[in-house]
Amino acid sequence: MSVEKTLRDAIEKKTVVGFTFSARNYIGSPHALGERDGTAQVLIYRGEDAHEKRVPPTGEWSVLPLSGISDIRLLPGEAFHVGHPDANVQKELHKVTLRVA
Repeated sequence: MSVEKTLRDAIEKKTVVGFTFSARNYIGSPHALGERDGTAQVLIYRGEDAHEKRVPPTGEWSVLPLSGISDIRLLPGEAFHVGHPDANVQKELHKVTLRVA
């Protein structure tokens, strides 16, 4: 399955993905697909979120080019991050084609 198709599936099902980016392994909760400057991108929360009030999230919001993502796979057993990115991060994705409902 392609990177875009896997991310599309993950967004529709609110499923965490594991992937490689810049030679490092990550897990993340993808929230939107779109474009920035004509390049396909994903808005994703990279890292973990324990979903417990006393445990702070250990991740960050990023907009990543799909071309830099490899070895992507769905991780349905992981907790999906349900937070919202700040306005500055959201603005990095210029044209949104799919967003978490």
